Amino acid sequence: MTTRLIAPPVGMAVSLSAARTAARLNGSDFDAELEIDILAITEDAEFEMQRAIITRSYLATLDRFEQRIRLAPSPLQSVTSIRYLDSDGVERTVPKEDYFVNSVATPGWVEPAIGKQWPAALLRTGAVNVEFISGYGANDGSTPAPIKKYLLAKIKEAYAPAGTATSPHLVRLLDPFKVYS
Repeated sequence: MTTRLIAPPVGMAVSLSAARTAARLNGSDFDAELEIDILAITEDAEFEMQRAIITRSYLATLDRFEQRIRLAPSPLQSVTSIRYLDSDGVERTVPKEDYFVNSVATPGWVEPAIGKQWPAALLRTGAVNVEFISGYGANDGSTPAPIKKYLLAKIKEAYAPAGTATSPHLVRLLDPFKVYS
């Protein structure tokens, strides 16, 4: 299975004004650079946790249906569609009532609904596509406080005067959010 981003987040995990304060910057002269730093530090944190902070869409591609399809990164919000190639090579969509989405589990997953089974798919690479949405929410207001604290502390470190010590312990703020499966 491969998973790729199809719609990036439209917001940031921390606001530009909060990052500006953390970096101790006055005015907006460095906003473009600061925004790049916010995005880079956020991406690093997401990799560390195996989570998506800001809502975005993904496409998971499989060669065949699995009994339970794991959908990462967490937290899974919803499944948009499940499409597959039938035995004739025609693309079909699995009806929503034919599958169950577990968005509470970490990572989330999808499986056939009770009494249902996955349809027969063409034996071909990439025959099954699951489009799904992950993330905590659309903007910095949905970022959990410990994650926000980590991001702002990393911004503060990035803009600290040369020679300022960095904390190797900041990453511990992300521990409760790490996905280990």
